[in-house]
Amino acid sequence: MTDFETRERAWIALNRVRTRIYRDAERALVMAGLPKLNWYDVLWELEQHPDGLRPVRLEERLLFDQSSFSRQVMRMAEEGLLTREPAADDKRGKVLRITAKGRDMRARMWVIYRPHIDAGMQSAIEAGGLEDVEAASRKR
Repeated sequence: MTDFETRERAWIALNRVRTRIYRDAERALVMAGLPKLNWYDVLWELEQHPDGLRPVRLEERLLFDQSSFSRQVMRMAEEGLLTREPAADDKRGKVLRITAKGRDMRARMWVIYRPHIDAGMQSAIEAGGLEDVEAASRKR
């Protein structure tokens, strides 16, 4: 198998695992009455940056596609999960910061999300679905 074929198979395997984990975790979050993973994604990133992030920087860092990002941020602010404050160096710009309620929500979501990550990764390892990922990582 060529290096390209190994990388291609690894990419496909990673995406299959990610898709399965995302689908199952999102379904479980909704059943628990919690927001979807795109909200978790925003809360996690903001929690990693306690000084806050400008919306454009936040959006660049997110794992999941965020359609209607501006409306989503407004809804999350209305829910008290984050704040939108004027930027210190540019009063027209905004800085987003997670709130205590946002940290609590992210933690509640993680309790449901993490087991899906663990199970999905374990299943892929047991099925041999990540062999190409390991092989591709050795070829760098």
